[in-house]
Amino acid sequence: MKKILFAALAFMTFGFASAQTIKEDLTKSQERAAKLQKLVDGYQASGNANIDGYGNSVREAAALAISNSEQLENLYKRQIGETVDGVTDVTVKKPTLDEWVNLSTSITGEGAKIKEATDKAKDAGEEVKNITQSASSEKNPMKAAKAAKAAKAATSVVEFGNEATPILLEESAAQVKAVGEIIKTLQSGSNL
Repeated sequence: MKKILFAALAFMTFGFASAQTIKEDLTKSQERAAKLQKLVDGYQASGNANIDGYGNSVREAAALAISNSEQLENLYKRQIGETVDGVTDVTVKKPTLDEWVNLSTSITGEGAKIKEATDKAKDAGEEVKNITQSASSEKNPMKAAKAAKAAKAATSVVEFGNEATPILLEESAAQVKAVGEIIKTLQSGSNL
C-alpha cells in the first residue's frame, strides 16, 4: 500500500511540476512576444531596398512569432481546460491534433522567415557600412547631412534586426519544443 501511495504522490508531484514548468514557459513566451511587439512597433524603414528587405523579413518573422505565441497559449489553455476564476467553461472544446499540427506548420513558416532574415543580414550590414563610409567622406555640408540621416536610418534597421533576432530564435525554439511535446503526448494518448 505504501508503494502505491508513494507512486501516486510521485506522479502527482511530477504532473504539478510539469504543469508549473509549462506555465513558466508560457509566461516567458508572453514576455518575449511583448518585447518583439515593442520592437516591431518602433521599426521604421530606411528607404534602402537591401536594408529594408532585411528589416522587413525580421518584422514579418516577429509578427509570426507573436501570432504563434498567442495561438500556442490559447490552444494550451483549451487543452488543459484552464479555469477562469475557478469556473470551468464547458463550451470550450479541446483542440484537435490537426490544430496542433497546423500550429506546428505555422512555426515552421516562422523559422523559414527567420532564416530568410539572417540570410539577408550580411548584405544589409555591408550596405550600412558603405552608406556610413560614404556619409563620412562627403565634403559638401548639405549632402553630408542628408547622407548622415540615411546612414542613421540604415543603422537603425540593422540594430532592430540585431535586437529582434535573438529573441526570435529563443521564442521559435521554445514554440517548437512545446508543440512537439504536446503532439507527442496526444499521439501517445490515442495509442493507449
